[in-house]
Amino acid sequence: MRSLQFRLSVGLFISLVLTFVVLWFLVSHASRYLAESYISTRLEHDTESLLTAVKFDSKGTLSLDPNNINTIYHRPFSGHYYMIMHGDETLRSRSLWDQELSLEHLHVGHHHRLYLHGPQHQPLLLLVSTFTKSGQTVTIAVAEDLTPVDKHLAHLQRYFILAAVILLLVLVSIQGWILHAGMRPLEKTRQELHALGQGRLTQLDQHVPKEIAPLVAEINHLLAVLDKRLSRSRNALGDLAHALKKPLTVLTQLARDKSLSENPELQQQITTQLQTIQTHLTRILQRARLAGEGPVGSLFHASEEIPALIATLQQMYRNKELLFEAEIPPQLTLVADREDMLELIGNLLDNACKWATRKVRIRISKAQTTRIDIEDDGPGVAPEKLAGLTRRGLRLDESTEGHGLGLAIVQEIVTSLGGELQLQRSQALGGLHASVNLKI
Repeated sequence: MRSLQFRLSVGLFISLVLTFVVLWFLVSHASRYLAESYISTRLEHDTESLLTAVKFDSKGTLSLDPNNINTIYHRPFSGHYYMIMHGDETLRSRSLWDQELSLEHLHVGHHHRLYLHGPQHQPLLLLVSTFTKSGQTVTIAVAEDLTPVDKHLAHLQRYFILAAVILLLVLVSIQGWILHAGMRPLEKTRQELHALGQGRLTQLDQHVPKEIAPLVAEINHLLAVLDKRLSRSRNALGDLAHALKKPLTVLTQLARDKSLSENPELQQQITTQLQTIQTHLTRILQRARLAGEGPVGSLFHASEEIPALIATLQQMYRNKELLFEAEIPPQLTLVADREDMLELIGNLLDNACKWATRKVRIRISKAQTTRIDIEDDGPGVAPEKLAGLTRRGLRLDESTEGHGLGLAIVQEIVTSLGGELQLQRSQALGGLHASVNLKI
């Protein structure tokens, strides 16, 4: 979809063009109307002069007094013509050079304005009037060439079009500047949304035009609601795990009671199920410990967070005395939710620590995409079983909590970030090699 500014610009440009077209039409017709009205007034004056020059003798024969006729009507094809008709008699101006105008006989007292072509096919404005003088009916037709008027009007239209084009360009430029200035608050809000997505902001600035203020307020409200819900969800998960830990400890002690020794099979089943619940609760508490404190949606500062994450894992697996190798670019910051990245990397490192014999390696590189590689020197996984590792609940070894649940969580996070997770055997250490490629 095209931008709002582009659509407004196109709409305003079309409106301006239509406005200038209408103005051109009105100016052209108004100019022609004024010019033809002026010519009509002059033709009326000449008609009155010719009517004064009309004479009838005792026999009713039509004649003209040459002293009352303008000399322009004597010059051939001067552009000024007249014809006077009385019955079968017709008097023509010398300017017609023995040609005639196509006329209609009108009733007495009628005036009619016509357009026709003259003796040299020039456009003429013709005024035809019928009068009664000395008891005789006479029709007088006076015409004037419109060619000079058309030339002046065409000249005026060319100047008007040139001025209109220049003015249109100026108005379009001013309009573009006004739209750009008017859209500046939207551009600021867009930049804030981008910063919000990168975790550099937690709220949008509400000092915006009133037209978009409700939208900004709703976005801020939604962000606050989501932040509270996510925090409550994570806190509730940790609280639940802590709340159940003590009752489970009591139930575990009761499962070892001597009264159940008479039914060892039942005792074993209860103990197994309690251990399973205890294992899952321990994992939830471990994830809470790995996430630690921090605002929801903040950036992930890998060079600061991962060393702290490794220190936590070293405490959790201190009985193994694991050796960690970390290759992390200094001052590396990833545009991703801190909690998601801690859970992603924490689960991968946690799984690596469970299966590692002595060494765990993590390497992060940043180019057009972010690549995270985590390897261990454990027994690894058979190639035919690698594809099923990310299925939720899969455990490859019942004696040890397997990769299944942790890697299923990792797969969900990677998918939500539009990335890709690959699992294979580590060529360097021999164990599992988890490779994550994220478009951040």
